[in-house]
Formats: sequence, structure tokens, C-alpha cells
Amino acid sequence: MAASFKVLIIGGGIAGLSLAIMLEAYGFEYELLEKHADVAPKLGAGVGLTPNGARILDQIGVWDEMCMHASPVDSGTALSPQGQTVIFNPHMGEWLERLFGYKIHFLSRHDCLRILFNKIQRRSSVHLLQEVVKIETDGIAGRAHVETKDGSVYTGDIVVGADGVRSNVRRQLWQLADAEKPGYIPKQDMTGIKSFYTAVIGVARNPGLHEGGSARAYNHHRSYFFQEGRKGSGEFYWWLCAKNEETKTGIIPKLSNEVKQRLLDRYADDQIGDNLTLGSLSQKSIYSTVIPLQEFVLQKCFYKNIVLIGDTFHKLHPVAGQGANSAIEESAFIADILRDLRERNALHDRIALEQALSEFQSERFVRTTALREDANLVQRMESLDNPVMKLMALYIVPRLPFVVAFLPQLGCSFTPARHLKYLPPPKAGLCPFSQDMKAHIRPRSVLATASWVISLILAAFFPYLLSRYVAAENDSFTRDDFAQLSHVAQLYLSIMAVPISGIWVIESYKASSLISPFTSALMWILASNYWGWEKTVPFYLCLHVLASQSVGHYYMPQTMTDLGAAKSLLPALLLIYWIPAIRVRSDFHGPTGNAWVWHIAHCVLPVAVFLGSIALKTVSNVPKGVDVVFSNIDLPYQQRFQKTIVGFASAVHITLGLKYGRILLDGGVDVLSLSAMRSLASLSVVMMVWCFYSAWEVRRIKATSASVVYAWMTILLSTIFSGPAATLASTCSWSKTELAKATSYQHEEHPMTAKGH
Repeated sequence: MAASFKVLIIGGGIAGLSLAIMLEAYGFEYELLEKHADVAPKLGAGVGLTPNGARILDQIGVWDEMCMHASPVDSGTALSPQGQTVIFNPHMGEWLERLFGYKIHFLSRHDCLRILFNKIQRRSSVHLLQEVVKIETDGIAGRAHVETKDGSVYTGDIVVGADGVRSNVRRQLWQLADAEKPGYIPKQDMTGIKSFYTAVIGVARNPGLHEGGSARAYNHHRSYFFQEGRKGSGEFYWWLCAKNEETKTGIIPKLSNEVKQRLLDRYADDQIGDNLTLGSLSQKSIYSTVIPLQEFVLQKCFYKNIVLIGDTFHKLHPVAGQGANSAIEESAFIADILRDLRERNALHDRIALEQALSEFQSERFVRTTALREDANLVQRMESLDNPVMKLMALYIVPRLPFVVAFLPQLGCSFTPARHLKYLPPPKAGLCPFSQDMKAHIRPRSVLATASWVISLILAAFFPYLLSRYVAAENDSFTRDDFAQLSHVAQLYLSIMAVPISGIWVIESYKASSLISPFTSALMWILASNYWGWEKTVPFYLCLHVLASQSVGHYYMPQTMTDLGAAKSLLPALLLIYWIPAIRVRSDFHGPTGNAWVWHIAHCVLPVAVFLGSIALKTVSNVPKGVDVVFSNIDLPYQQRFQKTIVGFASAVHITLGLKYGRILLDGGVDVLSLSAMRSLASLSVVMMVWCFYSAWEVRRIKATSASVVYAWMTILLSTIFSGPAATLASTCSWSKTELAKATSYQHEEHPMTAKGH
């Protein structure tokens, strides 16, 4: 019989209780130590449960009961400093449930903890009034010994620290690591705990706030959040988040009532609703307290067989509502790690355990760092931190479409989450979560990103360097030869600009481009016509490589958010480019002054796609909203558009190659003495490097099974025989299609349409 394995859980909060339930479901022994006399005290405000946490709670059988004691977030509202509505969406809850399987729900922390505790079967494994004072690890047997304040000693095979921001386990882990392996804990972990804001939180009864939704109020260097508690109870939870006069560092002691009252008095006249001020809300409150909002994410969350989860590992600003949910995710991750090790008969293999915990640490550091940064950005915007944030919060963001601007961003905070692998899967929505995808999304390293940016820059300059240090005037070329080659180069540049313009138009309709340098294709096309495509294209591509470095980029919808625009791509292409296209034949024989026709056509393309989208929506019932933004319905239209470009560009390339290939081969690098040829060569090399990058990137995140070497050889041969324009169009079509499919559900049958759902 295999030796038993015991887990010691320190802390009876949401993370600790959730982990205990999961370990029971997986058949593990555990002891849970809680320092307080009650695991569910009637203290604190509410807990927001978002889809990433809700789906795990559903798996462990507590979600339905939580919903009975909670209030769903059906709508979203944001108010200006004057109390005027700047954002209101009545469909928020409906859309979240459709996309991610669950609405956001809000309930009291007391009810949340009580429901979790009541689900535990082995109550004898829960020990109250057990404050940890010392942890020792046995180097030989690999076990851990935990001593509590009353002298009790508990022994287990792994210690999971879930005892909050003022963690004794974290302190013990640091002491052990420093004694046995100096330098293991980064200095940043010990000094990087910061507090930028202080919060007053409270519970008010019948304060006159809108029921059934969440509301936020913006103000200068402060913001408010309101949410109904249990539906129909009349109780509302509220937060005032005020910016500190100076940033505080380290673990901050509990704040006094004087600090709370000072904040309430200072902002008593803030308008936070119809005929409601902070002062009147405070008077209607049955409970309020003040807490420092500490923020940190540790780089090291484990040492040997001691691991930290939840607020012990990281502390996030509550504005994003991910503190409890990320803790639930980590409990599920740890439970799955132990189950995986047991399946491999490796539970007592210390090397295997540490490797698994190292993977946990790496993945969760990336995930929680992104959540922390996003929450901090949201808080800065809602507290109108500077003129740019004020402009965004009050004037730009309210005018953006909710489905495109807000839902994808929310999805980025939900969908990277895991669920329990060994329990029945949770309900599914239109949007897949990380484990539902073929792609293995992970951040690109800084080194890889820098390497590709440098490669694109070198590719852009390479022909110019050749022309300066290698190329020379070729005496065999006549003046007519130079003139003809220069004309052909300019013509080919115009044709290469067609797929580039098309790609820019497609990218401009993606959710990730809404507030970014890529939001307007016309801006880039105008700049290219003025400064030269060989100058602007590398700049655009370098920005794109930098913007796509984080995992969040790939959790955004990868397709166009406007189906009307997608349907208009091919008609716009054919309508606009037929005039320059039919004149290409005459251009083969010499200069005709048609360059301006191409310049105009490139500029008209994004305008025509935009107008075509409006026209289609006017005359027909084109699907829109979540049915388009979170689907691949636009892919066939993109593919037809790109295939048409491939056909045309290949034909022109072959024709020009047959006519001028001999001259180019005879001239060799000497043709780079011509300015137009240098521009053409620069853009061609840049486009080939970009195609190499695209193939490497989809392979890096496992969006395709094709080998990088095979893809690169195909790109190289295609560039030679079909031309860089056709290669760019075909590579982009292939890579974007692979990416869109890999970030969708892995199986052809969508879970929402499967039997039993």
C-alpha cells in the first residue's frame, strides 16, 4: 500500500476552505489550522464571485447555495463626479452568463465562508484557535512540522499557506529559505509590498441605490463602488477608495477609526447617486471600517514543500474583484498538482513536487501580475488620476461600444483561469477558458520580443547597408534600364501595399486594437504614402510585436468585431483596385504616371470597408454583438479576401519575373544603387521576416502542429516564386486562421450545444 500523504492548510479563509473541499473530493488527508475561533465571523463587507471563480465553486457543489444568498450583477453603471450617469448597460449579466457560463454574483463574506465550511465533511480535520508560530522541514523524510501558539504540533507532507496578507507562514518560509539558501527570496519580495490607496468599506440598509446591478462613481483621487448584497435584503456593500498622500510600503498595521472618520468627513459631500452623498450613505450604514489596500505579487511563493496561495502569495486591488477568485483558482491548481502526482505515483518524490510547484509559481506569477496591473490601471482611471485618465474615464470610454470595449477586457481577466481537471467540467459559455483551448498561451520572453524587433529593424536597413558597402554602379546598365527598373520597383511597391493595407484594415477591427496605435488603418496608409511604405511598415510591425507580448493579447477575440466590415472586404477590394489592376499591363512597358491611382486606392480601402459595413447593416440583418465579437464567423470572409490578393499578386510577380528577371540577376546587388530598388528590397525582406515571426509565434503557443523549419522553408520558397506580397497575404491568412481556431473550443462540438447542456 502506498504511504499516506497529508496536506496542512494554514488559514480558514476562502482559499483554505475551498482547498479542503477539493482535497476531500480527491481523497486526500488534510488538517486545516485557523487562528480565529470562528471561520465565518460576521465581519467585513462582501465578496464578488466572477465566472473564473464561480465555475470552480460549481464543480465542488457550493455554487447553487451561494447564488441563493447572493445578488447577481445584471447591469453596470458608472457615474461622474457630479453624480451623472456616464455608462449604463442593462445587459451585462445576461452577456457574461452567455459568454462565460456564469454571471458575477455578490454575497457577504460571512455567507461565503459559512457555505464553504458547511460543505466540509471531515469537520474533525478543522482546528480553530491554532495560530502558527513555527514551521520546520525534515530534510531526510521530506515532511513538515507546524507548531501553533498553544504548543500543538502538526505533521504533514506539504504546507499550504492561506493565512492572508499578514501571513505567519510567509514569514516562516522566508526565514527557512534565508537560513538554508541565502538569496533564494528576492529582495523585492520582502520590500515590494506597497499601498497606494486606502479604503473605507461599509454595509448600508436601504440607502436608495439601484438594485440588481453594480455601480461605480468616479472622482478626483478617489472612487466608489456599490453592490447589492443578498437579493431583496435591502443591504448594499460600498467602498470608498482614496489615494494616499504618499505611497506606503511594507505590511501596514490596522488603521484606526480616526483615519476612517477623517476620510468620511473629507468627502462627505461627494455625489454618488440620485440625491445621495457619501455623508448620507455613511449615516445609513450599519457597519463600516477602514483598511489599507496593499498590493504585491511575490516572485517566489514556495520553498521545498511549503507553498503560498491567495492573499499570502499576492494582494490585488479590490476594484477588479479578483482577490477571492484568484485564491479559488490557486486552490484548484494545488489540488490538481497533488492529484497529478498521485496518478504518477510521485507524491513522495520531492523533486517532482518541487518541479510542479515551480510550474505553479511561474504560471500564477504571470496571471496575478497581469491582474494586479489591470486593477491598478482601472483604479487610476476611475479616480481620475491625471488628465489622460480623466479624458479616458469621462469622455472616451463611455463612447465606446460595450461589447467591444468592455467584454473582451473582462474576458481577459476570466479566461486564463483553470478549473479542476478531475471533477465534472463546469458550465460552458461561448468563450473558452484556457483548458478548453488547443493553444498553450504563455508570455513571450523579453529576449524573444527584443530579438524579433531587432530582426525587423535590421531587415529594414539591410538593403541600404548592402547598397552602401557592396553595391556599385553597373556599367552594363543603360539609362533606359535604370528608368525601367525604377518604374517596375515603384509598381511592385504599390502592389505589395495591397495586402499590407488589407491586413491593417482587418487589425483595426479587432477588439485589441480599439484603444491602440492600430485603431485606424487610414492613418497608417496616409503615413506610408507620404513617408514611404518601407519606413512605416517596420515601425507598425515592431509595435505589433511589442503589443502582443503579454498573454492577455491572445485571450482577446482574435477575429474582426464587425461582420459587416468582414463581408465588405472582398467587394471593397474588387471595387477599388480594378482600375489600377487593369492598368498594370500597360505599366509593364514603362512609366505611365499611375502611382497616384494606387495611392488613392490604398486610402479608399478602409473607407470603403467602413461604408460597406454601414450599408450592409442598413439593408440586411447582419449578426452583431457577442454573436460576432466572440466567434470565428468572419474567418471565411477574411480568407476569400486574402486568397484574391494572393492570386493577383502571384500573377503580377510571375509576369514581372519573366520580363525583368534576367536584368535583375545580371545586375545582382548593384541594382540596389537605385533608390526605388532599395525601398522594394527593404520592404520585401521586412515582410519575409514578419512571415517568419508569424509562423514562429503560432508554433510557440502551440496554435499549430506545423514545424517552424517547414513553415520557414515554405515562406522562403513562396517569397521567391510567388512574391513577398502573395506570401504575406497567404501567411497572415494561415496564421490568423490557426490562431483563431486554437483559441476556440478544441472540439468541433461546442459544449453549449452538446447533449445534457
